[in-house]
Order: sequence, then structure tokens, then C-alpha cells
Amino acid sequence: MKRALLGVVVIGIVVLGMYFPIVWWITGIAVLLIVVLFVGLKMIDNIYKKIVRFLVKTHIARIDFESESEVDEFNDWLYSIKSQKRKPSMKKKAIKIFIWAICIFTIVCLALMLICNQIVVSNAKGKVFSDIDSIRYNKVGLLLGTTPQARFDRITNYFFIYRIDAAEELYKAGKIKQILISGDENSLDGINEPECMRDSLVARGVPVSDIILDGKGYRTINSVVNANKVYGLKSFTIISQEFHNERALYQAEHLGLDVENLQGYNAKMPKSRRAFLTTIREYFARVKMFIDLIMFDE
Repeated sequence: MKRALLGVVVIGIVVLGMYFPIVWWITGIAVLLIVVLFVGLKMIDNIYKKIVRFLVKTHIARIDFESESEVDEFNDWLYSIKSQKRKPSMKKKAIKIFIWAICIFTIVCLALMLICNQIVVSNAKGKVFSDIDSIRYNKVGLLLGTTPQARFDRITNYFFIYRIDAAEELYKAGKIKQILISGDENSLDGINEPECMRDSLVARGVPVSDIILDGKGYRTINSVVNANKVYGLKSFTIISQEFHNERALYQAEHLGLDVENLQGYNAKMPKSRRAFLTTIREYFARVKMFIDLIMFDE
């Protein structure tokens, strides 16, 4: 029964991992933690046993038996102790409890992430588009900010380039008249995201008079709130990668803002190791998003 249950769990993890790679990552981390714990406790147990054996042998060697009958009685006692079925020690019980706790925690986390992800994806159906012909006209496009270079390795950030491409396409196709760029005016590496994006758009022929800068878009939730509360936008087109558009749409529609007919235009998704890690991070970001919706204070 246990083997059958284990087989079902393994097959379930493999299948879910094909659609949600985060499942494999979390399972791998959980297994690694269990292996490290098991090996560590096994080493401690072996050391403990060696110490006990040494002490017992040393003590027995110093015992002065008065007769052979006492020796026989002592040996019988040792044999009876060895032959007794040992009850599970507290240490083994603790290991089992810890392993079960990790398994339950992993399953709960996976379920939570998958549920949050599915809610966001379902909400965005029919509202995010990759085909420019499917986009309806909105006066303003909300371009979500990022830096032109990756923060750690300083390589070209294709999330930035592809978002600029998408904003340019919408503007030149007449789908938007103005672009509100919302990002961090002083990001972790000291870069002003809105200004960098503005300069790139101007270099591509977008008039600076049609660009509005919001340097207080520290997070996605700030960007959508500012668009409505600060700039008075009721309907706008969000411009970013699909996963980002989905989350921004959900936030804008569930923060109690006075918005309607929101849509998202999907910028191209980069194909790189960093992009893969960003996809993994997004599962966690969607869980945090629901916490933000409860805790957010304008």
C-alpha cells in the first residue's frame, strides 16, 4: 500500500512538473533537505555507538568476577538485552515527524502556488493579447518598468528590450496615444527605470511629449494604483510580458480601484536561464500578490 501511494505521488509530481516547473524545484529542495538531515543524523548515530561500545568494553574489562557463574550470568544478561526488540527511540520518532512535516509543508506550498496561479490565469483570459490586431484602442498604455541591464551580471536585459518593442508597436499602430512609464526612479543599482525607457522610446521615434513618467512605481501594485489614483486613468493597456500582465490586471481589478475595460499587450518573452528563473519566481510572486491585496495600504 505504501509503495503504491509513493508511486502515485511520484507520478503526480512528474506530471505536474511538466506543466509547472516549480513543482520539480520544490520537490528537489525538500528531498535534498531530507537527505542532508538523514546523513547527518546517521553520522551522529554512528559516532555515538562507537563511543558507547568503547565505554562498555572498557568498563567490562575492569570488572572483577569472583566465579565463572557470575560470568555466565553477566553474559546471559547481555544476550537478553540484545535479543529484546528495541522500541523506536525518540530520535527516530523526531526524524519521522520532521520528514512528514516537510512533506506536508511541500504539498501545502505547491497546492497554494498552483491555486493562486490558476486564479490569476483564469482572470486574465480574454484580457491579455499577443496579437496587436486583437488590442482595442486605449488612450494610454501603462508600460511597467525594468532596468536595461540585469542587476547582477550586467548583461543585456531582454525583458527591457522586448517591453520597449511592444510599447513602440502599440504607439505606431495607433492603439495608444500616450505612454505612462511606471518604475523605480532609484532602483537597487541606482538606475532610473522610467527615464531609461523614455530615452529608448524617444530614440525609436516616439515624441517625448507623449511620454509620462511615474518614478514611484516601486512595485507592480504601486504602478497600477498610481495609474488610477495619481494620473486619473480609468481604462488603459498594460504593457509587459504575459505573466506580468496577468498579475497586474488581477491587482488592478481587485484593489477596489475605479477601473474598467483593462487589457494587456504581451511583450515577447526572453529565452534564457534568467527568464526561466523569473518564471519560477512568478509562482511565489502570485502568492505574495494575494497577501498584498489583503495588507496593501495606499
